[in-house]
Amino acid sequence: MEPFDVSRRTFVIGAATITAAGASCPVSASEAAPAAVPSPAPGFDDTVPFHFDRAAFAAILNRPFEHRQVLAVKSFADARDGLNLMRNSIEAYIDPMYFAGGPKAMHAAAVLYHGSSPLLAVDDAMFAKYPLAATIVKFAGTGNAGIDKDARANPAPLFGELVAEHGASFFVCNNALSGIAAHLAQQVTPVGSAATRAQVVAIHDEMAAHLLPGAFLVPAGVAAINAAQEARFTLLTN
Repeated sequence: MEPFDVSRRTFVIGAATITAAGASCPVSASEAAPAAVPSPAPGFDDTVPFHFDRAAFAAILNRPFEHRQVLAVKSFADARDGLNLMRNSIEAYIDPMYFAGGPKAMHAAAVLYHGSSPLLAVDDAMFAKYPLAATIVKFAGTGNAGIDKDARANPAPLFGELVAEHGASFFVCNNALSGIAAHLAQQVTPVGSAATRAQVVAIHDEMAAHLLPGAFLVPAGVAAINAAQEARFTLLTN
């Protein structure tokens, strides 16, 4: 007989037989309730939990802009280059010779959802404290890093301009930020010592507290991209 190839009649008869046998052979409490398996401790590189304000996220997506565009970026270099793309869209809608939408016509947003891209939204204090530039270069491999490995500040002044002058929004993937924190914990731990989960959490929480104005932490960047499109943002990739 193949697995699961059991008629309903056979199943009912078998179940009744098992029930009768159980009634005549009581099972001890220890046998009836197997010991619970303890939950494993969080792994070194597991995602670090945080408080996600869903209402605030929804409020950002639903700000009253007539036109909406979201940029999805996978690396620091793409994120940095993407700032110019965001500005181009905004200015095209502002210019009376082109789309003539006025100064608040376009809500430009970006989701930093992969690799080193979240570091575009981290302030200078974190670049001075941790080897963020070297981390970006390492993540880039043989590709364009978008930063010098010895940089001690965030080389993206256009970020602040887009937020302050045009109301741009930046969504930072917590999964990616957690991975960066795990990498940094290894980098700052003395040779011969092992980084701990507590170090990863501390670095993650510190970077989350040092996000630039206009940046908002989300559980998963890929989900934020979808949510933005459901909120009538058109998708732009670079």
